[in-house]
Amino acid sequence: MRGSSHHSGLSIASLSIPKPSGTEANDALIARVTVRNNISATVTPPAGWTFLRSEQSAWAIRTWIFYRVAGASEPASYAFGLDATTHMAGSVEAFSGVDPVQPIDVHAGQKNGDSASFTVPDVVTGSAGGLAVWYGSQVWPDATCPATGIEPPLGFTEAFDACLGHTNGLLFNAAYRSLTAPGLQTGLSGSSAFVQTNTAHVIVLRAANAPTCMVGDTYASTFTLQGTVTAPEIVEPSGLAASRVVGNALYVHNEDTTAIVAIDTLNASTIGTFNVTNVTPADWEDLATGPCPSGSCIFIGDIGKWSANFPPGGSPTSFTIYRVPEPDLANGQTSGGLVAEAFPFVYPDGAKDAESLMVHPTTGDIYVVTKNGGTGQSGVYKFPQPLTPGVQATLIHVHTIQLPLNGDANFSAATAAAIHPCADRFLLRTYRTVYEFRSTPGLGFESAVFATPVTLTDTTEGQGEAIEYEANGASYFTMSESPSPFKLKRVPLK
Repeated sequence: MRGSSHHSGLSIASLSIPKPSGTEANDALIARVTVRNNISATVTPPAGWTFLRSEQSAWAIRTWIFYRVAGASEPASYAFGLDATTHMAGSVEAFSGVDPVQPIDVHAGQKNGDSASFTVPDVVTGSAGGLAVWYGSQVWPDATCPATGIEPPLGFTEAFDACLGHTNGLLFNAAYRSLTAPGLQTGLSGSSAFVQTNTAHVIVLRAANAPTCMVGDTYASTFTLQGTVTAPEIVEPSGLAASRVVGNALYVHNEDTTAIVAIDTLNASTIGTFNVTNVTPADWEDLATGPCPSGSCIFIGDIGKWSANFPPGGSPTSFTIYRVPEPDLANGQTSGGLVAEAFPFVYPDGAKDAESLMVHPTTGDIYVVTKNGGTGQSGVYKFPQPLTPGVQATLIHVHTIQLPLNGDANFSAATAAAIHPCADRFLLRTYRTVYEFRSTPGLGFESAVFATPVTLTDTTEGQGEAIEYEANGASYFTMSESPSPFKLKRVPLK
C-alpha cells in the first residue's frame, strides 16, 4: 500500500478527498464514497475514474466504488460530486505493484441490514500475488463517535478507521491483505460492536507480475453477472472477443450490422463504439481476436447460412472472414471506422452453416466450426496459410466433432467458439451448454479437436451465442442473444 486519505462532511454536495501521500505513476487508486439517506442520488467522479460497483440499503446508506490508474501528474485532491446535498464520507487508497493495464482481478460487496456483521461474499481470484482491499461503511446515529469503530476481517491491515459524528452519521474504514495463490478467497467479512445497516466490499488488485496466461481444469460451479450491455448499437449480440491490446475489454457485435462495441469486462460498460467499413454484412455469427501484420486484429465470421439478408429460397455457397485492426484502446480511442480486409472461402465438401470462429493466439490460424443441432456433428475447418486478402480459399477439414445428444437440438448446435490464450484448449458452446476441448500434452493445439468434450458450468442462457476466455485465461465470459438487456456472465477458474 502506497498511502491512504479520507474525508467526510455534513450537508455537502461534493466530497474532496486528498491524493494519498506518495502516489506515483501507474499506482492503482481505489475510491469509496458513502452517503447517508439520499440513496437515489448520483455520484459524478472526477475525469479518469471508472465506476466499479454500488451497494445500498432501502433508505439509510449507499456506497460507490471507483478506480483509476495514476498518471504522471495527479491533482492534489479528487472531487466527487453529488446531485443532492447530504452527509458524505469517502477515501482514496493508492497501491503500487499493480498491473496498470488490468488492475482489477475480481470484486464483491453487499448491503447488510441492521447487522454488526460486515458480510462480503467469497471471491475466486484469477491470478497469483494479488492484494485484497476491504471497505466497511456503517450507519452511525450519534454526534459522539465511538472509541472503536469497524473491525476489518482477520489478517487484514487497517489503513484507517474514521467516523462522521451526527445523528445521521457514518463509520467508515479501509484495510488490505496480500494474497498468494489464485482461487477461492474466504474470510472476507468484518464486524463492529453496533447493530446498524452497513455496506462491505472487497476489491482484489492484480499484481503487475501476474502470469499473462493461466490455465486450469476446474471452474467455479456458478457464474457471476458482471453487468448488462448499455450500448444502443448492440441489438442482437452474437460474438465476444477479448482485446489483446488492453486486458479489460471485450468486443461485442451484432449478427447483421457493422457495429462493434468494446465493453469493460468488469461491468459491461461501454469503452468504445466502432463501425466496420468496406463491407456489407450478410450473416455475421462470431468474433475472434488474433495476430495479424498490423499487430492485433479483430476477425469477423460472415459464416452463417440462414439470414433475412439472403434472397428467398437462396443461401450462400461461399463465405467470408473479415479482418480489421484492433482500435487503439490503450491510448484512448473510443470511436471511428475500422477498415475491413476480406478473406472469402468455400468448404472442400459443400456449403455449411456455421456460427463458430476461432483464431490461434500465436500462429494466427483461422478455424471455422460448423453447426448441426440435429446430429450434433460439428466439422472443424481451417484456412490454408498464408492468408491472402481478396483471394478465395478452400478450407482444410481437420476433424468432425460429435457433440452429446439429448433429444433437444439446442444442446448440440454449436453457436460460438474460442481458443484459450495458452493455446492448449478451446471452448465450444451451444445454445444451452458450454464445452471445453483439451489438447494432449506434447501433441499441439489441434489434438484438442479429437478430445472428449468436458462440460463446463452452465450460465443459464436460453439462446447463448457468444463465448470467450478472459485475456489471461483466468475465466470465460458468455452472453445470450436474447432477451434484452444483454447480460455479461463470467465463470472463473477455481
